[in-house]
Amino acid sequence: MKLKCSVCGREYPSERVLLECPYCRGNLIFKYDDEYKKNLVSENLRSIWRYSILPLSWENSVSLGEGMTPLDKASNLSTSIGFKGKLFLKNEAMNPTGSFIDRGVSVVVSYALSHGYKKVVTASPGNLGASLSAYAAKAGMESLIYIPHNIESGKLYQILMYKGNVVTMKDLEEGFETAKKLFNNEYYPVFPNNPYYFEGVKTIAYEIIEELDWRSPDLIITPMGSGALIYSIYKGFKEALNMRIIDNMPRLVGVQVRGSSIIADRLLGEEQDNDGESIPELSLKTPLNINLAIKAIKDTRGTALKISYEDVVKGLEILSEKEGVLVEIAAASTIAGLDKAIAEYDADTVVCILTGEGLKDPVTVRELTKKVRKRVGIGYGEISRIGRTKLKILRGIEDGYNYGYTLWKYLGREGVKISLPTIYQHLLELEKMGLIKLVSKTGLTKEKSIYQLTGRGRNVLKYI
Repeated sequence: MKLKCSVCGREYPSERVLLECPYCRGNLIFKYDDEYKKNLVSENLRSIWRYSILPLSWENSVSLGEGMTPLDKASNLSTSIGFKGKLFLKNEAMNPTGSFIDRGVSVVVSYALSHGYKKVVTASPGNLGASLSAYAAKAGMESLIYIPHNIESGKLYQILMYKGNVVTMKDLEEGFETAKKLFNNEYYPVFPNNPYYFEGVKTIAYEIIEELDWRSPDLIITPMGSGALIYSIYKGFKEALNMRIIDNMPRLVGVQVRGSSIIADRLLGEEQDNDGESIPELSLKTPLNINLAIKAIKDTRGTALKISYEDVVKGLEILSEKEGVLVEIAAASTIAGLDKAIAEYDADTVVCILTGEGLKDPVTVRELTKKVRKRVGIGYGEISRIGRTKLKILRGIEDGYNYGYTLWKYLGREGVKISLPTIYQHLLELEKMGLIKLVSKTGLTKEKSIYQLTGRGRNVLKYI
């Protein structure tokens, strides 16, 4: 087993602790001899560590049960787009922290721990930081995560729950440079261009092959951020081809969103596309593995696709509605690119890589609720102001409890114990939001304010 530079071709012993080629700073890639090709699968292990062609053995692993994610047949989605072949979804959201990144981090942290490191550090827009802090916690190590100011809150909360130490930087590039300077006997930097990281992520390829009864699909569609995912999948299939486990390589199609399409622009020979809404996990100014990603696509006679943010949102909706799968918005880019990829290539078996879980991604939730909010006619910020009590008041007005005192009695029976003045404060706020309107003031001894739902208020009750 050796480390080989992907740029200058120099080789180094695997025992050397290197992050990049000392000569030209190129990416380092593992090369294996024939010994590693024997007894490929340990059937008793249910994680990435079942495969022997890794730089460490499972006895030295730091594992949370990563890998062995489902390869689900997407029949409803196939029918909806008119695809006659077999369409599969490789659902990486099922990994321990909800992302394919757990595969690579498991191997990197295992290596760092076995070499005496007590601390790990990275710069991340979200998923890598969450994964590293989780595996560091499992290993009893400290983690330091440099994050951008626009990190998605769900991923930040994950990092903090795993006791990751967080430092905000103006951008990821500054975070990378700062983290690299900490490379010493205490800190081991973990980036998506680490050779051990590639090894963990490449197990996606072996799992697909195994799940397809030791055959290769015709086409694999995957998002591209740093370029590590598409290259690692390529590496896994290339090794399997060299070992004669499979007979052919799948074409690889990398998908990027307009405005975050640096790899696609370079591959297609187009000017950099800055016109579009960015997605944090895919919006990297300088992808660390751009050359490796392009190599993977070219060697498999694949292509890169640029799609709009709006198409990604549509892909997100279609996937959840047709297959009952909720992923983060970056993962839905593969579904958005599906039509174009199938139209370009004659493929019978297609695999879409779904990279991460949706519930930890507020952007995903916001986009999925946009259709409902449009129907209701209410803004995203306003939804948070319609709490349990206000919904109860709206329901009470609908049921005929249409002035303050009767609503107060109604709420008491419903288990909401608040004062009468507070009721009137809620009514005033609901009126300002356009959900109720004052229709009359009547009464024998004193005036009563009678309220009625507006059309907007009825929509809130119907949809929220």
